Amino acid sequence: MSEGRVFDLIGQPTEVKTYLTGKQWIPFYFGPDTHRKEALYKGMGRIIFTPSAAFGTGVYKVKEVIYDPNEDGYAD
Repeated sequence: MSEGRVFDLIGQPTEVKTYLTGKQWIPFYFGPDTHRKEALYKGMGRIIFTPSAAFGTGVYKVKEVIYDPNEDGYAD
């Protein structure tokens, strides 16, 4: 499911953060999973997105959903 569709269904997150994955540092790796985006929802958890195309381009797709009722909704 795309990032836009998720936000339409459950609303905007409390905060969004991005980070690099280990694949960023592999020489000559041109795949899609070089960085990720996390949408944090207060009292609900996190949704982790990854780009769908090479070089980190394309639509962000859901990779993982983490349910956590103790989530404060802010990146530390």
